[in-house]
This record gives sequence, C-alpha cells and structure tokens, in this order.
Amino acid sequence: MIIYFAGSEIPSHRNLLAAENVPHVGMSYMGLRRRVKFSKPWSIAEHYTPDQSVFLDSGCHTLNRPGAEVTPEEIGDIADHYDQFVEDNLDRVQAYVEFDALPMGRDWIEARRSHLDPEKAIVVWHEEWGLDALKRMADQFPYIAVGQGTCGDRDIIPTLRSISRTIRLHGMGFSSPPLMLAADWHSVSSTTWLSAAQHGETFIWTGNEMKRYPARYKGQARKRHRTLITSAGFDIERIDADDATENLRLSLWSWRHQIDHISQRHGKGVTATAPPPTPENAESSATPVTATSPHAPNEGATDPSATRVRKLLPGIETEEFTHRYSDPDTGERKTRTEHRINAVDPKVRVCDGCFLANKCPEYSPGESCAYEMPVRVRTKEQYIALLDSMISMQAMRVFSMRMSEEVEGGYADPNLSSEMDRLAKFVKLKSDIEEAGFTFSMKMQSKDSAEVGLISRLFPSKTQGPPALSPAGTVSAEDALGQLGIMDAEIVEEPAPRE
Repeated sequence: MIIYFAGSEIPSHRNLLAAENVPHVGMSYMGLRRRVKFSKPWSIAEHYTPDQSVFLDSGCHTLNRPGAEVTPEEIGDIADHYDQFVEDNLDRVQAYVEFDALPMGRDWIEARRSHLDPEKAIVVWHEEWGLDALKRMADQFPYIAVGQGTCGDRDIIPTLRSISRTIRLHGMGFSSPPLMLAADWHSVSSTTWLSAAQHGETFIWTGNEMKRYPARYKGQARKRHRTLITSAGFDIERIDADDATENLRLSLWSWRHQIDHISQRHGKGVTATAPPPTPENAESSATPVTATSPHAPNEGATDPSATRVRKLLPGIETEEFTHRYSDPDTGERKTRTEHRINAVDPKVRVCDGCFLANKCPEYSPGESCAYEMPVRVRTKEQYIALLDSMISMQAMRVFSMRMSEEVEGGYADPNLSSEMDRLAKFVKLKSDIEEAGFTFSMKMQSKDSAEVGLISRLFPSKTQGPPALSPAGTVSAEDALGQLGIMDAEIVEEPAPRE
C-alpha cells in the first residue's frame, strides 16, 4: 500500500518531505490556488525531486463543505483551469483526482469523466450516491477513491473488499490504521502527519504499532518513549520544546513504519525501510524488513499434494499426567492418562526481525534469539518468587523515574505516579496471598431426629447457646462433659483370668 503524504503544496512541508527522502507525496490544487496566482504556468517538475511520485488532489472537499460561498460560474472556471493544470503536468503526476464539485450536481461530474486519463485519473464515489453506484463505477473505471468518513459504515467494507480484487482503491483523508487494514487499498492520502505541528499531537512507532497521543498527553508520551525517540536519532530536547520540524520528522518516521507494517499484513511483499540518515538525523538507521508475497515461491514450502504433519503452535507444550477417578456405574477406582497444556518460550524470534537488532549484544545475522525465558509458575512458592521479581523490577523503574523527575526540576511526572500505583498493587497482592487464612465448614444432616450423635453434641445448634461459664469466667471440664452427655470415669484394667 502506498501512502501519499499530503500538504506538499506548502513550500516548508515540501522541503521537509524532500529532505527526509519521502518517495510518495501529495498536493492539493485548491490549496496551491490559495497561495499562487498562476500568473505563469506552475510546473510540478520544477518543485519536486525527480525520484518523488506526486499525487494530485483536486481539493474539491473545500467546495463541498456546507457554507462554501462559491458560485457555479466560479466553480466552472476553476474546473477548467484545473483541467489545464492536469494536462500541463500529466507526465509528472503519478495519479490525480477528478474535479468532483458536488454543488454542480452528479450529472455534471459524470459528464466530465469522458476526458479523464484512463491510467492516472481517480474517480470519486460519494456516500449519498449509494452502493449500487459504487458497483457500477467499479465496472467502468480502474481507479476509485473513497473518503474515510464514508468508510465508517461497516456495511460498505464487504463491498470494498470485493471490488478491490479487480480495481485499485484509493483512500482519501485516511488516518485510521484499522480502516487501512479493512480492505486491500492500493493507495491512501493523508494530511494527518501534519497534526504533529498543527495540533501538537505526538506520533510514535513503538516497534509493532503506532501510538497517537493528543496534545494534552504529549508530555507524558514523550517521557514514556524518551529512550525510543532518542535511539531513533531524533532530538528529544527539540521535541519537548515543540519544535515543529523535529516533531514532523518523528511523525513521518512513525507513519512510514505504520504503512509498511500494514503492507506486510496485506502480504504485498513490500520492503520497509526507515528514512535514511540526514545531516539532522545522522544516527537514524533501521533494519529492512521484508514481507514475502503469499503468491511468491517459498524456499521452505512443501508440495501442496503431500500430507502436512500437524504441529503444536509455538509457545505451547503438553505434558502427561495420571487422573484417578471412580467409575460412575461400578464405583471402581480407575486411572487414565490426560494432558496438561503449558506456555513456554516459543523460540521463533530471529535476530534479523527483532526490533532490538541495532542494540542487542548477541545480535547475529540469520540466527535465532540467543536468550530464553524459562519461567515456570506452578506452586505457591514459585508464584511468590514471580511476584518478588516483579516487585523488584517495578521498584527499580520507580526509583529510576524518580531520579529523572528530580533531574528535570522536580515537576510531578504523572507517569511516575501511575508506576508507583502499580508497584503498590503488586505489594498488596503479595501481602494478601501470604496472609490468606484457612476456613473449614461442615454440614451434617440426620435422617432420624431422635438419634443425636456425637457430632451434634460437639456442635449444638445456636439455640442451645454456649456452655455455662464458671464464676471465674471459664468452662470447667466437668460441666462441659456433662452438657455433652459424656460421663467422667476412670479406666480400670480388667484382672487377668485365672488359670
């Protein structure tokens, strides 16, 4: 899947995208029109590097919004100029979106489609046209765009999955990774990466997912991921100071990893690489991650006609044990062999795909992980030992964060507070386990109420009350035995019989 980082009609954004070697960029014609008077032809080739593929958006969403004060005559003039702009730059754009001005009506939009380039033009489907219109468009055009707001309805996802098998789908204004995974998108365009500068948001790729923090949580997020941000080659001090350029660089880096991750999930066979080092990012590096297409030949694949041997899932093992039980029919005691399931170290992690490859002291290309985690928790003692280890690790984290808090001036760090709460929960959990008591309860029932056994005498009903106390406040042995119906007596040996 290709992501076009939109907003490049603004020179500062365009220069940053070029400096970070971003291969796919997007620009808005209407956004450019607000900045340029077009007194002379504006050439895309002159403003973008030769190795960048450019996606041209008409920007008609600004005309389609409620309250847009543009007359039909003005829209017609803008559409004619847009057609000329596309024609002048057609050889330099990778794809362009039709001029879908809704105020002009659906018939007007469809009538203009006869002049579109069949390879590079993208027609836009609008939700109010209905799913039948989308299916008809899929039969006529090879490249269709759908907006993110339209895809919020789950009913459309099956249709998108179906048509994506035969045509190319483009997502306009996409910012939702789950939605990008919902269908087989050929490309998406988005200005969300600019939120790092426009709205103070923080985007951080953590190795297997991207975290998006709103502005009110940016302080916590940057402290939590300080080591990761620094190790990726970014200036954490500039990021903490809300430097727009550095935060946009971090956003670009995170989004590119996110898109590569999604492409791998789709099985596109995309090779994902982080932005190469630049003068500002001399330490930035990443290990390429290659996803193999499911249709490509696999070196380790077996003959599909052969019977495959089924195996246990990595990370799971079973062990035999003897189960003793009573036969419900005969009452005879019997045994049978059963299996327990255990979680173990899967041992499938390889150095080349590990997110710690650049730092691990045991890294070796092509080898499996040199470390193992022999954790086994079966008995109470093992459980307590595990809790002790977790408490120790959590305490070290808390003390380390405490030192960091002091170094930064003593301002209360909410991340530290949450980790302290977690440590307190671990300590309380261990205390509760160690102080757990033992309770024994017994229920007895007699078929003959006239027969009262010894147990009933030992445990009388509550209505009988406790044994009477002696004046000294204690129950004498004689009184207690008398109330229980037991007579005190001596044991006398029977004399041996005479011969």
